[in-house]
Amino acid sequence: MSDRLLRLLVGVLIFFVIAWVAARFFTGDGASASGSFGLAAVAGGSIDSVVVTSADDTVRLRAGDPWTVNGHEALPETGSMLTRGLEESQVGQLVSRNPENHARMGVTDAAGRRLTVYPENGEPISIIVGERAGAFNQSYARRVGADEVYVLEGSLSNLANREEDDWRDREIFAVERAGVQRVEFTYPGESFALVRDSAGWRLEPSGAGARAGDVSNLLGQLTALRAIGFADDSAAAALAWDEPAARVGVIGPDDAELVELLFQENEDVGYFVRRAGSSVVYTLSSYTGNVILRRETALATASDG
Repeated sequence: MSDRLLRLLVGVLIFFVIAWVAARFFTGDGASASGSFGLAAVAGGSIDSVVVTSADDTVRLRAGDPWTVNGHEALPETGSMLTRGLEESQVGQLVSRNPENHARMGVTDAAGRRLTVYPENGEPISIIVGERAGAFNQSYARRVGADEVYVLEGSLSNLANREEDDWRDREIFAVERAGVQRVEFTYPGESFALVRDSAGWRLEPSGAGARAGDVSNLLGQLTALRAIGFADDSAAAALAWDEPAARVGVIGPDDAELVELLFQENEDVGYFVRRAGSSVVYTLSSYTGNVILRRETALATASDG
């Protein structure tokens, strides 16, 4: 073999070695790293809490009956959502070993969202979830204290990006329309009731008929009432509910009270609303509040032009 050919072969070999090293250093070797974070193993046991910390806020999800988020009652499905997210998460391709790439991928300690799972028994696991990595359910992620960045696949990426209010139940009240027999309205200086009878809906004590379209719109909002958000703790504590702007009582069969709702107007969000007997203060849009809080003259058929 000639010296020239030997040098050529050595050069080709060196090239491929350098390319292989670079590929592993910057983009990984393509092999799956599934399970390297230990997320599925943690989900298999009992979870005490999950904490997600970012530069702006901290979301603390604590197991219980019910689960809580930052001390407030969380969605009923919170536990199952977290367990499924941990179990189904796939730690896939290794994309970088270089800390200089962390900022671009959003997995620095300052820029990423640190998700820490605290099991009832065992050591906690912390990962940094960063920017999207292609598909909707893919993000860059690395274990706290490690340089390696992987593609994290599954719903856990989306769960890590939820804010406190996203974990809370926004349903204020829900019931079938057919179960509503009477709606009682109390305003400062005015009270009346919307009553169902065999002919439809009428108003008491006036006895006037009620406009069918307005009643349908009102019941559509009232019987599937959802908040747009929640009053923060300081705003909720400052509200005086002894004399609300409006009270709405929903009565079912056999005069059973299904719910009593208290409303306060707010120029920023429309309305604050809470259920009587509950401390949770929701925010409601002006549109929804105005559809529900009708005056007797606006509902009576006599008000038709």
